[in-house]
Amino acid sequence: MFFYVDESGHTGNNLFDITQPYLYYGVIGSTVNLDILAKEEISKIRKIFDVDRLHAAELGEYKLIDLVADFKKLSKKFSLTFDFYRVKKDDYPVICFFDQVFDQGINPAMTWSGYWTPLRYVLLAKLNFLFSRELKKLAWEARLCSRDKEADTKVIYICEQLITRLGRLDDSRSRELFLDVLVWAKNNVRQLIFNAKSKRDKKFISPNLIGFQWLCCTNLSVKGFSAI
Repeated sequence: MFFYVDESGHTGNNLFDITQPYLYYGVIGSTVNLDILAKEEISKIRKIFDVDRLHAAELGEYKLIDLVADFKKLSKKFSLTFDFYRVKKDDYPVICFFDQVFDQGINPAMTWSGYWTPLRYVLLAKLNFLFSRELKKLAWEARLCSRDKEADTKVIYICEQLITRLGRLDDSRSRELFLDVLVWAKNNVRQLIFNAKSKRDKKFISPNLIGFQWLCCTNLSVKGFSAI
């Protein structure tokens, strides 16, 4: 299989740009190498529009519409598939917080089933319900903070704020579990190793990299990546 990937909305580790709240990935899948077999047809389309590549930045949305018929023919000819992925950037800090603070391998107050089974998505949704936009920003600041003490102070504050909001959860078991997890976390905050200190580490926690890894994991038979 061959996959051709492009993304839109990439803002690095700036997750709160209101003009680009989402990160998108589009993936064309093919059983054949389009770089070879579709090269001639793609070149003809490029000449028609007088561009070096078929990209929205060069064509604009109106010219993109004119490409639909040609790409429909290519899609039928090569039996192409298309997958679409989206990351809501301001939810990403909560996901990171859950993965660090609720990690059952680190936090003994967390249950195995709550972290290692699909139940994690239910708990993650409940956690997101407790977060305000301000707490999300603070959690992301802590994640990117190079100074351990400063990062730990932010995490402790977030845990304390979340504890005061547990009454908003509608079931007693979730309230009990969250309380145990958050109390342990704030009392053992350095064990969480919450912050990414180096430039390299900061790159590895960006939503752009996480999104790309996700599409790779969901297409395990990938033999090649390219961009048309």
